[in-house]
Amino acid sequence: MKNEVLIKLGVLFYICSILGYFYELILNYIQTNKIFSHGILNGPWLPIYGTGALVIMLLNKYKKNPIIIFLASFILTGLVEFISGSILLYGLKIRLWDYTGMFLNINGLVCFLSAFCFGLGGLLVIYCIYPLIQKLYDIVNKKILKIILYGITFLFSSDIIATILK
Repeated sequence: MKNEVLIKLGVLFYICSILGYFYELILNYIQTNKIFSHGILNGPWLPIYGTGALVIMLLNKYKKNPIIIFLASFILTGLVEFISGSILLYGLKIRLWDYTGMFLNINGLVCFLSAFCFGLGGLLVIYCIYPLIQKLYDIVNKKILKIILYGITFLFSSDIIATILK
C-alpha cells in the first residue's frame, strides 16, 4: 500500500511539473507573444509545480470542503513559491520570475494573482488530477508504470545534474 501511494505521488509530481511547464509556456506566450520557459532545467518540467502539488496533497483530508482546499492551497503554494524564489534569488543569485508592480506582491517573488491561480490549481489537483491518477493506476500494468516512472526519474535527475555541472 505504501509503495502504491509513493508511485501515485511520483506520477503526480511529474504530471504537475510538466503541466506547469506548459502552463508557463502558454502564459508567457500570451504576455509576450514569444515562446520561452522560465525554468533552469532543460526538460519540459518545472519542479516547483510538482512540489506544490505534493504540498497540496496534504490537504486531501479536507476534500469535502473546497473552500478550505482553495484557501489553504492559496497560502501553501504561495509559501512554496516565496521560499523557492528566495532560495534561487538570494542563494543562487537567479531570478526566474518577477511580480514587482503586481497587486500584493512580496519582493516580486509572490503576488496575489499567482497565489490565486495556484489556489485554483489546488482545486484541480485534489478534484481532477489526483483522482484521475488513482483511476489510471488501477488499469495500468504496474510493472510498466514503474519502468516509466523510473525512466522519467532518471531523465529528471540527469537534467538536474547536467544543470548543476553547467
